[in-house]
Amino acid sequence: MSPMRLVIIGGGTAGWMAAACLRRFLPAGWSVSLVESDEIGTVGVGEATIPQIRLFNDALGIDEDEFLAATQGTIKLGIEFNGWTRLGHRYMHAFGAVGRGLGLLEFHHYWLRARAAGVAETLDHYSLNERAAYA
Repeated sequence: MSPMRLVIIGGGTAGWMAAACLRRFLPAGWSVSLVESDEIGTVGVGEATIPQIRLFNDALGIDEDEFLAATQGTIKLGIEFNGWTRLGHRYMHAFGAVGRGLGLLEFHHYWLRARAAGVAETLDHYSLNERAAYA
């Protein structure tokens, strides 16, 4: 069987991630090439890297500590949306767990009951990542 060649047209985050993934998981005999345009510079969009990037990097065998050091990256605690429902309103989609379950029930069951009784804060008060992001 002759060697198989796969060419990805376009770089950027999606192109380079696709190339890395395909290179890692295609069977022997495949080559992967990526073609970028010299005419198109870095777009520079605000990319939303979410916690699932860890699964992707793990699949590629990338050590998280080495990756963060090499890229001078940081850990993202969440994504904030300003003007979410109206001017001046903000919403933080924090990553990570909210609250802590007790016994057989998840936290939100306790929170809903406490909220109905008027004794619970808004849900964001129970998110460590959201509290840390705003601090």
